[in-house]
Amino acid sequence: MKYKILVSGNNPSLIMDFIQQTEAFFESLSTTPCWRDIVGHFELFNPDAYVCFVNSEHSSILPQISELKKDKAYNGAGIFLICDAKTCDELAKKPLFMADADIIIRRPISVDNLVLRITRHFDEKKEAQVQEEVRKAASEANAATVIANEKEEEKAAAVIAEKPERKHILVIDDDRIILKMLKTALSDNYDVTAMVSGVSAEKFLESQDVDLIILDYEMPVETGAEVFRKIKRNPKLSHIPVCFLTGISERGKIMEVMALKPHGYLLKPIDMDKLFSMVTNLIG
Repeated sequence: MKYKILVSGNNPSLIMDFIQQTEAFFESLSTTPCWRDIVGHFELFNPDAYVCFVNSEHSSILPQISELKKDKAYNGAGIFLICDAKTCDELAKKPLFMADADIIIRRPISVDNLVLRITRHFDEKKEAQVQEEVRKAASEANAATVIANEKEEEKAAAVIAEKPERKHILVIDDDRIILKMLKTALSDNYDVTAMVSGVSAEKFLESQDVDLIILDYEMPVETGAEVFRKIKRNPKLSHIPVCFLTGISERGKIMEVMALKPHGYLLKPIDMDKLFSMVTNLIG
């Protein structure tokens, strides 16, 4: 089932482009920046998210977002503001607007990455709901069980606290030159392990913990997609963020990569600035 997106803002051309280019992922409906229209469409359409294209920090639509969140028609939809660089910088100085939006996205941004950001928000929201349900279930357990769990959590926290602060990255690629390049680039700030195949990596992960996996999508014997699926099916590994590397830039292949919902992807040849930015965003 597609997510329902209500789209509004001060730039009609961007709104139409968004709706047309994301129709494979979302069921989108546009509305005017008029307060009555926005509330009316929330009541009729009941969207999962409200995407607003803003072209100025003085836009009249921004104060309406605060009012919308108080209105009975608002049903906890995700609120995304998409702005140019100048507007993003100005909004960063206004904590009230920053608090009203779930995510503020800086333009320019590709449609693929925009879709990835929005769908990731929904995935994280679902995960948070599951965690909340688990938390409630645990609170209803008997006192002895709760105390036992707390002691176990304290032990686990103590073990985690003893681990080194440096995060551990596993890089999987059949190209040894790329492995060496990535290990050299990342080793100043992270512990990096390089593997030439998914089979080797899977054996490694049986006994070693990592914080991030950078995975080549095009590999012989066992493809990146196959390795990715195995990781996500394994309860002990499914929490690890996975980012793909791919040397194929055709839109169809990129959409194939995105369909797996990785935490990110990089095209070869690798842009080091994008690499460092992606790693920092995911694991610090």
